[in-house]
Amino acid sequence: MVKNDINLDFSKSVGDPFVEIGRLGLIEFCQKEQFESFEELNKNIEKLFNIYVFHTSGRIGQIFSSNSKFTHNSTGKDLNKRYTQAIEYYESLINDSFDGYCITCGKKDNLCNVSKTIFPLTSGNSNVNFTSHFSNRLLMCKECMTSLFFTPTNMQKSAGKMAFLISNNTEINKFWSEENLEIFQENIVKQVDALVDSKINIFENFIYNILEELQEEELFGDITFYLVSNVDKDTEITLTHIYEKQIKFIHQVAPKFFKNELPTKQKDEWNYLIFKYSSKDSSGKFRTRKETINGKSKTIKFKDEVIEGKDYKAMIKYYNPLINSFIQNKSLLPYFRVNRCSWTLTKIYLKEIKQMREERLNTIKKVADNLMLLNQQDDKEFIRKVVFPLERTKSGSELRTKLREFMRKLLAMPEKPMLFTADEMVFQILPSGESWQETKDILLIALYEKLSFDEEIEKEIEIITQGVDNE
Repeated sequence: MVKNDINLDFSKSVGDPFVEIGRLGLIEFCQKEQFESFEELNKNIEKLFNIYVFHTSGRIGQIFSSNSKFTHNSTGKDLNKRYTQAIEYYESLINDSFDGYCITCGKKDNLCNVSKTIFPLTSGNSNVNFTSHFSNRLLMCKECMTSLFFTPTNMQKSAGKMAFLISNNTEINKFWSEENLEIFQENIVKQVDALVDSKINIFENFIYNILEELQEEELFGDITFYLVSNVDKDTEITLTHIYEKQIKFIHQVAPKFFKNELPTKQKDEWNYLIFKYSSKDSSGKFRTRKETINGKSKTIKFKDEVIEGKDYKAMIKYYNPLINSFIQNKSLLPYFRVNRCSWTLTKIYLKEIKQMREERLNTIKKVADNLMLLNQQDDKEFIRKVVFPLERTKSGSELRTKLREFMRKLLAMPEKPMLFTADEMVFQILPSGESWQETKDILLIALYEKLSFDEEIEKEIEIITQGVDNE
C-alpha cells in the first residue's frame, strides 16, 4: 500500500544536471512544485509512464536501458503489462525508507534504494559529476528519484543524441521547459514520437538556434548545453558553455531573423555572414538539392529553400564554420578580415566578446589611420606595399618589424607623423600575453574598410587569404 503522508517538494534546485533538468520538466509537466501526498502526484506519474510505454515505443531504447521496466524483454510485446510493471515499481520506490543521504541533493533519511539502469539516460559511466556514473545501487530521495523520470520531457534530440540546457537565469530555464512541454504535448496529439526533436543534427547549430530564440525574447545569462549519447553504451556527455556576452552580442548585431529577404552586407552584416557560410559547401560552391515535383526532378537553390520556402532552419542543416567558431569561443576576426567587414561590427565584437580594453582598441585603430598616410592616392600600390606585407606576416616579431619599417617611412615624410610611441607598442599594440594575430587582424580590418579594390587586387587577396574560410 502506498504511503499517503509523503510531502514531495520540487521547488529547490539540485546540483546534478540530470536531476535538475528533470525537476524543471516535472514542474512544467505537472504545473505544480509541491505535492502533499503520492496520490496527488500519481496521476501525473501514470500519464508520464503511459507516454513512455505507448507513445515513444519506437525510440524508447534511445532514452532507457534495456534493463529498464519500460523496455525489459520479460514483458515481451505486452505494453499493458510493461506499463503496469513500471507503475508498480515506482510505487515500491515511494514506499522505500532507507537511512542515509541522497546522492544528488544530500537530503537525509527516508530515501529510496535504486538502480541507475531504471532511469532515462543514466546507464553510462563517463563523468563522475552526473548520475550516469554512479554505482548500480544508490540512495536517493523521493524528489530526485521522481525528477529523473521526467528528464526526457525537458530535452531535445540533436546530432542523434539528447540535448538540454541549464542557465543561471531562471527565466531561461523556464522558457526552455515551456517550449519543450508545448512541443511534447503537440507530438502526443499528433500521435508521433513524443520526444522533442530539434531536427538539427549539428550541435553547434542547435545551440546557435537556441541563442537566437533567447535574444529575441531578451533573455540573457550564462548557459551550459549538454549533449548525451544513447544508453547501453559508454555514455558520452559533451558540455558547451555559453556566456551571457555571446547572447548579448547576437542581440546587438542580429536582432531579427531574416525571413522575407536575404541579408545584405551593408544592412545586416552578421546575418549576411551566417547566410554566406551556410549557403556554401566545403568546396565553396553554393548549395543546391534535388527535389521531385510532379514527377519531374528540379534543382532547388539554397536561397530559394531559405527565403522563398520560408525555411529559415534550412540554414542550420549544414556545418557552418562561423557558427562553430562563435559557439566554441574561437576568434572571428579572421572571418571579419577575409570578408572585409566594417569597423562598426568589429568594434562591437571586440568590446562585447573579446572585452578588449578601450585604450588598446583605439590605439590599434590610430595606427591603421596613420598607416593610411602612406597611401599616395593609389589604393592598388598601397595595398601591395603596405597591406599585403602585413597579411603575409607569420609571427609577432615579424609584425613588429614590419610596423617599424612603416614607422621609418612615415618619419621620412615632410610632416614626420609618428606611427606609434614606444609605450603604445609595448602596452597597447603588441603587449605581452596578448595575441599578435589579433592585432594583425584588427589593423587589416581597419585598413580594408578605407580602400577600394579592382578585380586584379581581389584575386591577389584571395590567394593570400586562401584557407581562412575553412579554418
